[in-house]
Amino acid sequence: MTSEAKKLGLIGAIFLIVSSLAGSGVIALPQQLAATGSITLVSFLLVTAGALFLTLVYVKAGMMFTDPSPTALATYVSPVLGAKSGFFYVYGNLISNVSILIAGLGYLAMFVPALNHPIFLGITVIALIWVFVVASLRGVGVISKVVSITVTLLLISVIITGVAGWMDFDPAQFANNWNVSGAGSGKAILSGFAVLIFSFVGVESIATNNEQIANPKKIVPIATIVGFIIVAVLYIASTTVIEGMFPAKEIQTAPASFALSMQKISGSKLVGQVTSVVMAIACIASFMVWNLSSASAAKTSADNGFLPKAYSHTNKHGIYSKGLVINGVIMTVVELILMSLGSNIATAFNITVTISVLLLLFPYFWSGIAIVKKDIETGTKSIANKIIVLLSSIFLISAFASATLDELWLVIALVLVVIGVYALILTKPKAGAAKEA
Repeated sequence: MTSEAKKLGLIGAIFLIVSSLAGSGVIALPQQLAATGSITLVSFLLVTAGALFLTLVYVKAGMMFTDPSPTALATYVSPVLGAKSGFFYVYGNLISNVSILIAGLGYLAMFVPALNHPIFLGITVIALIWVFVVASLRGVGVISKVVSITVTLLLISVIITGVAGWMDFDPAQFANNWNVSGAGSGKAILSGFAVLIFSFVGVESIATNNEQIANPKKIVPIATIVGFIIVAVLYIASTTVIEGMFPAKEIQTAPASFALSMQKISGSKLVGQVTSVVMAIACIASFMVWNLSSASAAKTSADNGFLPKAYSHTNKHGIYSKGLVINGVIMTVVELILMSLGSNIATAFNITVTISVLLLLFPYFWSGIAIVKKDIETGTKSIANKIIVLLSSIFLISAFASATLDELWLVIALVLVVIGVYALILTKPKAGAAKEA
C-alpha cells in the first residue's frame, strides 16, 4: 500500500486525469480528424456528450464502491464478466499505451525523419517502454512530478491555440474543409468516433488508481468531473480552430499539428519547433500514467483470480512491479507485430487506437451495469443513475458502428486468442491427475 504522505490530493488527482486524457489524446486529434474534415465537429459534440455520461458513471461509482475501477465493477456484476473485463481492459490499455508513444514520437519526426521508418520507430518505442517501466518502479510521486511539469507545458500550447488561434481562423477555410472524405455525411460523422473515443479514454484513471489517492471517496468524483470538463473544452476549441487555420491536406501531412498552429500564431519557426518538442515529451510522459493504471487494473483482476498472481505483487514503493514488467513484455510484442507489418507512424497509430477502443468498450459498458445492480440490491430508486447508465450505454454501443468489419473481426480474433491462452495458463492440474497419468 502507498503511504498517506505519498498519495495524491485533489490537485494531483486532477493532473492525473488531465494528463491521461490530454497527454496523448489532444495532440494526435487534428491530423487524424483532418482526413475526414471539419464535419468531425459534429462527431466531437456527440462523442463529448456520450463521454460525459460515461464520466458520470465513474463519478457515481466512486461514491458507491470501495474500488470503482472497471475490472472491479465488472467483477461485481459477475465473476465471469470480471474475468473478461480483466482481459479486455488490461490488454486494451496496453495496446493504447503503445499508441501513446507513437503519437508522441510523431511530434519528433520533424527533427528525426528516421522515425517514419517502421524499424527505427519500433526500436525507439520498445526502448521507451522499458525506460518508463523502470522509472515507474520508483512510485507515483516521481510520475506525478514528471507529468505535472510536462502536461502544464503542453496545455499552454493547446490553450494558446484554442484562444489566440481564432485571430487566424478563416470561416471559408473551415467550410472548405467540411467533408473531404468523399463519404456521405452520416458515414463521415461516424468515421471520427474511434479516435475521438480514444481521446476520452482515461476518464476512469482516477478510479483505477484509487489506492494512490488520499480520501478517494471525496476526491475521485470531484477530480473526475473537473478533469473531464477541462479537457473537453480544450479539445473542442483547439481542434476546431486548427480546421479553420489550414487546408485539410496540410493538417493531414503534419503530425505535429499544434506545432504548425503555434508557428503561424507566433510567426516564428523556432516557436513551432519548441512546441513540437514539448508536446512530444508531454505525450510520452503520460505513458507513465497509463502504464501504472494498466498494472493497477491487472492487479484487481489478479486478486480475483482472473490474471496471474504475479500482477498482485507490490514493491516497497507500493507499485505493482511484476505487473509492470509483464506488461512491458506484452507491449514489446505488440510493437514487434507492428514492425513486422511495416507500419509507419500514422498507420501504427490508427491500428492501435481502433483495437484498443473496441476492447475497452466492453468493461466501460459493464461498469454502468454495476451501478444499476447496486441500486437494485440496496433498494435505491435513483432515476438519475438509470438515465446516466442508459445514455452512456447507448453511446458505447453506437461506437461500434464506427469500426469497419475487418477491425471487428480482428478484435474478435484477438479476444479468442487471449482468453484461450490465459484459460490454459490459469488452469491448475486436479489433485491426483499426475498419478493417474
